[in-house]
Amino acid sequence: MRKISIRDLEAGSKFTKSLYLDKDTVFVGADQPITQQDLDRLVQFGITFILTDGEKVTADLNDKSSATSGPGYFDTNLPFYQDDENSTRYKYLLEKANSSKVEFNAVFKDCFDLVQKTYKSASEGRYTEIREFREIAERIADHTKTNAQIPILLLSHSHAGYYLYTHICYATFFSVMLGNFLEFSRPKLIDLALASLFADIGMVTVPEEVSEKKGNLTELDLKTIKRHPVTGYQILTQRLKLKNSLAIVALQHHEAVDGSGYPQRILANQIEELTKVFMIADQFAAMIHPRPYRAAILPYEAMKIMISENVNRFDLKMVRLFLNKLSMFPVGSGVVLSDLRMGMVIESNKDKPLRPVIRVTKDADGKRLKHLEFVDLMKDLNLYIQQAIPFSQIY
Repeated sequence: MRKISIRDLEAGSKFTKSLYLDKDTVFVGADQPITQQDLDRLVQFGITFILTDGEKVTADLNDKSSATSGPGYFDTNLPFYQDDENSTRYKYLLEKANSSKVEFNAVFKDCFDLVQKTYKSASEGRYTEIREFREIAERIADHTKTNAQIPILLLSHSHAGYYLYTHICYATFFSVMLGNFLEFSRPKLIDLALASLFADIGMVTVPEEVSEKKGNLTELDLKTIKRHPVTGYQILTQRLKLKNSLAIVALQHHEAVDGSGYPQRILANQIEELTKVFMIADQFAAMIHPRPYRAAILPYEAMKIMISENVNRFDLKMVRLFLNKLSMFPVGSGVVLSDLRMGMVIESNKDKPLRPVIRVTKDADGKRLKHLEFVDLMKDLNLYIQQAIPFSQIY
């Protein structure tokens, strides 16, 4: 990676690949704008250069739509294919997602930065104040509670960085989202977010040659990894002094309601409610993002695994709610319809998880539509979803 002096950086600049403080620590992700706050932090900590393999993105000033039509944005400045009440409502959903995108990115980035700093410090035997985490937990809880479009934002979002830190952020957002579906109070959502952010801190004690291993894990490797819930619980209660009702999530998050989990093999009635929520979010987030040993799994496949192969691991009521709210083809994911048109799921249909509402983005020949078109599969019974596809293919 080449060095770039911070004197050559300016607020709003973006690079084609992530910027790093060192070979392991992501400073700003690919295609993410550098903020003035980012630059101030570099100066504050005496950092004079950053590292990257990317190039500076040069914006096309003539392309006025570029700010709202890139990856993760949902171009709504198009004429309606059918101008009716439903189309207007669906357009509003996408416009709300667009307007929330900047704030969501900021909260996610701050979450990642804090998790990265804290987990790295913990791996070196240094520990942080709980106060910083409570502040980000409050922001995540408030942003999720007031933003019905959070599923779309989560599934369309992409963040470069070490997978453990990235995973914890995604899992926390999904966890708070499910807590909101369960109508948790604001204080309870904040507690859930705080517990989720710390849930995998025990992984910092797992050697890199094990956690980063791309081949099959040995029996010794598995034993090493399976110690991390206990180690994490000890770090949280003994070093960070986190209250037991929150630290317990780190200890229990790999348990299963049928008693087949670890480390204690406890049953459903012994697993705390916050843990049951995080278990679902943790599993889903883990599957839909890449790992050192496998590629990402499509959200549809992840949902199918959760309600079939792994159904005995989770609280059935919570899994059903998760499914009904997101649909079998989760809100924000890409699909191909039976007439070969492509699109994105934008709304679920309660109790009919295979027949959500689709925003169509490409015709049967794969050409980008120049109008806003929506299909409600509960009303158009001649159509069905033929297959799931990556979000990157629908725009």
